[in-house]
Amino acid sequence: MNINSKYVSLPAVALAKAGLILSLLTFSLLASAQTLRGIVRDAATGEELVGANLRLTGAADSLGETTLTDISGQYIFQNLRPGYYTLEILYGGYSPMIIREISIAGGKETLLDINYDQNVDLPMLTIVNASNRRIVQPLSEIPLTREQTLRFPATFFDPARLAMAYPGVMNNDDQANGLSVRGNSPAFVRWRLEGVDVVNPNHLTNAGTFSDRPTAAAGGVLMFSAQLLDNSSLLTGSFPAGYGEALGGIMDMNLRRGNSRQHEFTAQAGLIGLDVAAEGPLFRKPTTNNQQPTTASYLVNYRYSTVGLLGQMGISFGDEEIDFQDLSFKLNFQGKNGGEWSLFGLGGLSNNVFEHKTDSASIEEFKDFFDIDYQSKTGIIGLSNWSPLGKKGWLKTTLAASGQTNERTSVSETYEQYDSRDDISESKISGSVTLSQRLAPQWRLMAGAMLTRQFFRYESVLNTVPQETPEHEFVTAQPWANATWNSRNEKTTVQAGLHSLIFPYKDRVTLEPRLTVTQQLAPNHRLSLSGGRYSQIAPLWLAEANLDLLRAWHAGLRHTWNATPDWVFKGEIFWQQQDEVGVDNIPSTFSLLNENEYRNYQNKTLVYNNLGKNYGLEVTAERYFTGGWFALANATLFQSEYRGSDAVWRSSRWDSRHLFNLVAGKEWQRDRRPGQVRAFGLNGRLGWSGGLRAMPVDAAASAQAGATVFDAREGFSVQQKDYFRLDLRVYWKRSLGNRRNSTFAMDFQNATMQENIAYQFWDPYTQSVETKYQLGLIPNLSWRLEF
Repeated sequence: MNINSKYVSLPAVALAKAGLILSLLTFSLLASAQTLRGIVRDAATGEELVGANLRLTGAADSLGETTLTDISGQYIFQNLRPGYYTLEILYGGYSPMIIREISIAGGKETLLDINYDQNVDLPMLTIVNASNRRIVQPLSEIPLTREQTLRFPATFFDPARLAMAYPGVMNNDDQANGLSVRGNSPAFVRWRLEGVDVVNPNHLTNAGTFSDRPTAAAGGVLMFSAQLLDNSSLLTGSFPAGYGEALGGIMDMNLRRGNSRQHEFTAQAGLIGLDVAAEGPLFRKPTTNNQQPTTASYLVNYRYSTVGLLGQMGISFGDEEIDFQDLSFKLNFQGKNGGEWSLFGLGGLSNNVFEHKTDSASIEEFKDFFDIDYQSKTGIIGLSNWSPLGKKGWLKTTLAASGQTNERTSVSETYEQYDSRDDISESKISGSVTLSQRLAPQWRLMAGAMLTRQFFRYESVLNTVPQETPEHEFVTAQPWANATWNSRNEKTTVQAGLHSLIFPYKDRVTLEPRLTVTQQLAPNHRLSLSGGRYSQIAPLWLAEANLDLLRAWHAGLRHTWNATPDWVFKGEIFWQQQDEVGVDNIPSTFSLLNENEYRNYQNKTLVYNNLGKNYGLEVTAERYFTGGWFALANATLFQSEYRGSDAVWRSSRWDSRHLFNLVAGKEWQRDRRPGQVRAFGLNGRLGWSGGLRAMPVDAAASAQAGATVFDAREGFSVQQKDYFRLDLRVYWKRSLGNRRNSTFAMDFQNATMQENIAYQFWDPYTQSVETKYQLGLIPNLSWRLEF
């Protein structure tokens, strides 16, 4: 069977910024009616499933529409009314699959390829991971969809900020998308794109940091737009074999393929940026429903920051001039024997500039004497191939190169002795191979390996004094294998795997067993248990003599109750024991578990012989978007502790103890006239958490040193006040027949203007301890047009 002959994709058009959209406005009249289409395949073998029964239901049609997949496994629903839908798939020998919250927009085709796993009962499934054609894990995984990123308030169309609405995930600063997952440092999160490790894919990587230096895994905003986002996930705990070199979570991101049948365009303008996207078939003119579609498509997006408009409105970002822009794309086309090739990439530039104040009357703090220039450049390019291996399996191969440079200078005419400079360069060349094979009706084997060549260099001048220059160049290997067994009665699923990390420094080779067991207790109740061993390379800003592996055990237990077709309740207990943690070689409170941003450890020697632990409870109630409204409520109670070389257990920097989120939204929809649908919506998110912890500032020592000096004797002994934030989103949507749709939205981050503490520091100018607060009210007005 030919798996992808009709709907595979490939982009290649270069985008000429805003002028492209204006020149193509007349083309919108050719857009077809709203459709949903795709291919249904066996997740293990890649074989198209012929004759699968699909039933699509929405708020306006409780009976729904039905269709069957054709001889190529393809399906299509046509002439759909804009709105939210639920899709149910039935096929002989397979348990029913339900995919929820499918958004159909006016004048658009929605592409949804389905990878169907045999004999696995997942009644509440929301997405299917496209990158490795695997079903979402039964616990410790947060699915992130493009539709949610566009719908949830104040995400700024960033899936990392979307993840903060879910249990166990805390943001460490409003200015950035740093994720503290279940009490871990944001530096312990790893990013994957299309199945391979990449450098930090964020703009403004120094956003919200104490030292104004970059972080390892966060930034002001993700470098590619939500326009390109496909089904993605944040893995938070006991992830399966095939995912490694991470202790604090993995952002597993994927780019969707473009429409292979018709050209479509999106333009979005708002206070934070201009965003334009185009997609469509390559090598062939647009087709009608009865014609053979092209086998290649393109998807390309360009974005330019207009954050400066917020500054002109009086919104403070530290009096800095902030700019960013990025270009990203994905090309898909058909290979031999039904295979698929894709070429993807992105490039991004960002900078923030602060100019010293020339009017002495306007000087309020020490920073006002300095000119600070921060610039970041990032590039990623990759090639991927997916090929079927007969009717029993498939092979996926991906190769990607990524690199990032961050440069920062801080100079002053008045205080030249405090001048500093930082140059950080990092690159990765990653290649992965994944094999999937159906061994028997009840058995599936997945195996593979990832090789990564990594380079890192950090040059720093602090207070005019050159610092130690860490430089690393090495190759790591991560071979793995994972077997899945399903019982004959379809009530028990067991995943058993083995992962390994081969790290050349100190000749480290790890063996990391992984196990997940899922048991259906009743038709609507499921119990899942998982556990495994994990490891991660320590921060690369360490010198080679101090660089080693941190190691940990993870375990989790979740009960899932699918109470009604619309409501699901979850409760999960998690536990993490870190047992090879880097600490000082002399008694102190220092631990790598508390580190987040780049810094130079001059004259520090580390040993990896100490401990940390994170444990807690997550509970979630979720109502899917049906009947015009949705709701998500979750709470996390946890503790995060560590032990330094002084052998004393203390709260870690990330030990906020509790997290609570409530997200809800209502949409009112009406047909003004046939073919014209209008909708008004109101969404809100309430976030409340315990404050992060900090070391107290030693005022006397700081005054003597002329810089902030912390009292480290008791570790992070000061807990900041509780964090509270209310975000709102109001929007109007209009679908004009089969031609186009538009959305006007107003987002308000921190609508109550709560003053949440970021950190405290010693200011040499005021000669006192000052408090830095997080962002106040941030409005974002945006207008989005799709045609």
